[in-house]
Amino acid sequence: MIPLIAVAHGSRDPRSARAVAAALAVVRAQHPQWDVRLAFLDLNEPSVPSVLDAVAAEGHDRVVVVPLLLGSAFHARVDLPALLAQARVRHRGLDIVCSDILGDDVLLVDAVRDHIAATSVSLDDPEIGVALCAVGSRRPEANSAVAAVAPRVTAATMWLPARTCFATAAQPSVTDALIRLEQAGARTLVVAPWMLAPGLLWDRACDAALASFPGVRIAAPLPSHTAVARVIAARYLDASALAVSPLAA
Repeated sequence: MIPLIAVAHGSRDPRSARAVAAALAVVRAQHPQWDVRLAFLDLNEPSVPSVLDAVAAEGHDRVVVVPLLLGSAFHARVDLPALLAQARVRHRGLDIVCSDILGDDVLLVDAVRDHIAATSVSLDDPEIGVALCAVGSRRPEANSAVAAVAPRVTAATMWLPARTCFATAAQPSVTDALIRLEQAGARTLVVAPWMLAPGLLWDRACDAALASFPGVRIAAPLPSHTAVARVIAARYLDASALAVSPLAA
């Protein structure tokens, strides 16, 4: 079995690593024959290079790397590819195949909707206003990609059109998004994370939302939904097919 290395961003907040580890535990439970390992790009151990080195030392000739990333920002475009290129130089006998990021997979969009509904709101209530909160990026294209997710979250509901907001300096802020939703007629406000793990940035967004709107409802982070494990498994299977293809040589 080709090892699966799931690569997470990493965080100083221990809840982040625990959330990712819990999602991978679901993958292992659903696929007990798989060799599933976790690595981090920054701030946590084990690092991506150390896990790749361990796989090579064990004699594997192929490995699939699954980036646990929602957007195609710096880590997906620059950071991780550079680490993999360096590993290919160190281990020329190891075929390292990188899958697509988790991205805006329909299962993850549906998971966000499920978590919003779990805050005790009805899908048929036209006075529900949702602020979809992402980390935010210096790249306008990455922020625009998040904005494209928002209408998909409210699809098949009677909710008001969702507003995108960001936990960093990118605009609009969560408070601005909630103000706009209230002005549009929302009577129940929900902040939902478009993030793969809880952490300090998510806490900051929630604190800001609650400070301005004490009655706002907070949806659960994505990893607590089984959809995350399903998308990880799908990315691995797709990349595994490429790894064993003659065209991959």
